Amino acid sequence: MSKLSNENGLSMIELMIVLVTVLVLVGIVGYAYDGIKARSRNDQRTTEIRRLQVFIETFYSQNMYYPSRADLNNPTWDQANLKGFSITYLEDPLWSSKGKECTSSSGQPILLAKSKLGCFGYDPTDNGVSCESDAQSCDKYTLSATLENGAGVYTKYQLD
Repeated sequence: MSKLSNENGLSMIELMIVLVTVLVLVGIVGYAYDGIKARSRNDQRTTEIRRLQVFIETFYSQNMYYPSRADLNNPTWDQANLKGFSITYLEDPLWSSKGKECTSSSGQPILLAKSKLGCFGYDPTDNGVSCESDAQSCDKYTLSATLENGAGVYTKYQLD
Protein backbone atom coordinates (compact mmCIF):
# COMPACT_ATOMS: atom_id res chain seq x y z
CA MET A 1 0.00 0.00 0.00
CA SER A 2 1.14 3.41 -0.73
CA LYS A 3 1.11 6.15 1.82
CA LEU A 4 -0.87 9.28 1.08
CA SER A 5 0.73 12.55 2.09
CA ASN A 6 -1.44 15.20 3.69
CA GLU A 7 1.23 17.87 3.87
CA ASN A 8 -0.18 21.33 3.25
CA GLY A 9 1.70 24.62 2.98
CA LEU A 10 5.21 25.48 1.91
CA SER A 11 8.48 23.94 2.94
CA MET A 12 11.20 26.08 4.51
CA ILE A 13 13.12 26.24 1.21
CA GLU A 14 10.04 27.36 -0.69
CA LEU A 15 9.39 30.07 1.90
CA MET A 16 12.98 31.33 1.55
CA ILE A 17 12.69 31.43 -2.25
CA VAL A 18 9.45 33.45 -2.00
CA LEU A 19 11.04 35.82 0.56
CA VAL A 20 14.16 36.42 -1.58
CA THR A 21 12.00 37.02 -4.66
CA VAL A 22 9.86 39.58 -2.80
CA LEU A 23 12.97 41.37 -1.45
CA VAL A 24 14.52 41.57 -4.92
CA LEU A 25 11.31 43.02 -6.36
CA VAL A 26 11.08 45.58 -3.54
CA GLY A 27 14.70 46.59 -4.21
CA ILE A 28 14.05 47.04 -7.93
CA VAL A 29 10.93 49.13 -7.30
CA GLY A 30 12.77 51.27 -4.71
CA TYR A 31 15.67 51.88 -7.08
CA ALA A 32 13.32 52.82 -9.92
CA TYR A 33 11.36 55.16 -7.64
CA ASP A 34 14.57 56.95 -6.57
CA GLY A 35 15.50 57.39 -10.22
CA ILE A 36 12.08 58.83 -11.01
CA LYS A 37 12.36 61.31 -8.12
CA ALA A 38 15.85 62.38 -9.25
CA ARG A 39 14.64 62.91 -12.84
CA SER A 40 11.75 64.99 -11.52
CA ARG A 41 14.16 67.17 -9.49
CA ASN A 42 16.39 67.51 -12.57
CA ASP A 43 13.37 68.69 -14.57
CA GLN A 44 12.65 71.26 -11.84
CA ARG A 45 16.26 72.45 -12.04
CA THR A 46 16.19 72.98 -15.79
CA THR A 47 12.85 74.81 -15.51
CA GLU A 48 14.22 77.13 -12.81
CA ILE A 49 17.40 77.85 -14.78
CA ARG A 50 15.33 78.76 -17.85
CA ARG A 51 13.10 80.97 -15.68
CA LEU A 52 16.16 82.72 -14.21
CA GLN A 53 17.50 83.24 -17.72
CA VAL A 54 14.29 85.04 -18.73
CA PHE A 55 14.64 87.47 -15.81
CA ILE A 56 18.34 88.05 -16.50
CA GLU A 57 17.76 88.61 -20.23
CA THR A 58 14.85 90.96 -19.52
CA PHE A 59 17.10 93.00 -17.22
CA TYR A 60 19.77 93.06 -19.94
CA SER A 61 17.33 94.29 -22.60
CA GLN A 62 16.41 97.21 -20.35
CA ASN A 63 19.91 98.06 -19.05
CA MET A 64 22.38 96.69 -21.64
CA TYR A 65 24.41 94.79 -19.03
CA TYR A 66 23.87 91.67 -16.96
CA PRO A 67 23.42 91.92 -13.19
CA SER A 68 26.21 90.85 -10.88
CA ARG A 69 25.84 87.76 -8.69
CA ALA A 70 25.78 90.05 -5.63
CA ASP A 71 22.84 91.94 -7.16
CA LEU A 72 20.86 88.76 -7.89
CA ASN A 73 21.58 87.49 -4.37
CA ASN A 74 20.10 90.66 -2.87
CA PRO A 75 16.30 90.38 -2.38
CA THR A 76 15.94 94.18 -2.16
CA TRP A 77 17.75 94.65 -5.48
CA ASP A 78 15.72 91.84 -7.06
CA GLN A 79 12.43 93.39 -6.01
CA ALA A 80 13.45 96.82 -7.36
CA ASN A 81 14.89 95.58 -10.67
CA LEU A 82 13.22 92.30 -11.63
CA LYS A 83 9.45 92.64 -11.84
CA GLY A 84 7.72 89.44 -10.70
CA PHE A 85 10.93 87.84 -9.41
CA SER A 86 10.89 85.73 -6.24
CA ILE A 87 13.98 84.83 -4.22
CA THR A 88 12.61 81.28 -4.14
CA TYR A 89 13.57 80.97 -7.82
CA LEU A 90 17.15 80.60 -6.56
CA GLU A 91 16.25 77.40 -4.66
CA ASP A 92 17.54 74.14 -6.08
CA PRO A 93 15.10 71.28 -5.29
CA LEU A 94 17.62 69.96 -2.74
CA TRP A 95 18.35 73.40 -1.27
CA SER A 96 17.91 73.75 2.47
CA SER A 97 18.14 76.87 4.61
CA LYS A 98 20.31 74.77 6.94
CA GLY A 99 22.94 74.36 4.21
CA LYS A 100 25.62 77.02 4.51
CA GLU A 101 27.17 76.95 1.04
CA CYS A 102 24.31 78.54 -0.88
CA THR A 103 22.41 80.27 1.91
CA SER A 104 22.80 83.91 2.92
CA SER A 105 23.23 84.96 6.54
CA SER A 106 19.50 85.79 6.56
CA GLY A 107 18.61 82.23 5.49
CA GLN A 108 17.78 83.04 1.84
CA PRO A 109 19.01 80.98 -1.12
CA ILE A 110 21.90 82.51 -3.06
CA LEU A 111 23.70 81.76 -6.30
CA LEU A 112 27.28 80.48 -6.30
CA ALA A 113 29.85 81.21 -9.00
CA LYS A 114 29.68 77.53 -10.02
CA SER A 115 26.78 75.21 -9.33
CA LYS A 116 26.94 72.16 -7.14
CA LEU A 117 24.23 69.74 -6.15
CA GLY A 118 21.75 71.74 -4.11
CA CYS A 119 23.01 75.15 -5.34
CA PHE A 120 22.55 76.99 -8.64
CA GLY A 121 25.45 78.82 -10.23
CA TYR A 122 25.67 82.24 -11.90
CA ASP A 123 28.93 83.66 -13.20
CA PRO A 124 28.69 87.04 -14.95
CA THR A 125 31.79 88.11 -16.87
CA ASP A 126 33.22 90.88 -19.01
CA ASN A 127 35.30 89.38 -21.82
CA GLY A 128 35.90 86.28 -19.71
CA VAL A 129 36.91 88.16 -16.53
CA SER A 130 34.69 88.43 -13.45
CA CYS A 131 32.71 91.67 -13.42
CA GLU A 132 31.51 91.55 -9.81
CA SER A 133 33.37 94.76 -8.92
CA ASP A 134 31.85 96.66 -11.86
CA ALA A 135 28.47 95.10 -12.53
CA GLN A 136 27.66 97.55 -15.31
CA SER A 137 30.34 95.98 -17.48
CA CYS A 138 28.91 92.44 -17.41
CA ASP A 139 28.40 91.35 -21.00
CA LYS A 140 28.21 87.55 -20.62
CA TYR A 141 27.15 84.99 -18.07
CA THR A 142 26.97 81.30 -17.32
CA LEU A 143 23.91 80.05 -15.45
CA SER A 144 24.09 76.44 -14.27
CA ALA A 145 22.56 73.63 -12.24
CA THR A 146 24.26 70.37 -11.28
CA LEU A 147 22.00 67.44 -12.10
CA GLU A 148 21.60 64.24 -10.10
CA ASN A 149 22.57 60.67 -10.99
CA GLY A 150 25.62 61.70 -12.98
CA ALA A 151 23.50 63.56 -15.54
CA GLY A 152 26.06 66.40 -15.69
CA VAL A 153 25.51 70.13 -15.49
CA TYR A 154 22.67 71.99 -17.18
CA THR A 155 24.05 75.29 -18.47
CA LYS A 156 22.56 78.36 -20.09
CA TYR A 157 24.52 81.28 -21.52
CA GLN A 158 23.62 84.82 -22.52
CA LEU A 159 21.58 85.15 -25.67
CA ASP A 160 23.64 86.40 -28.58
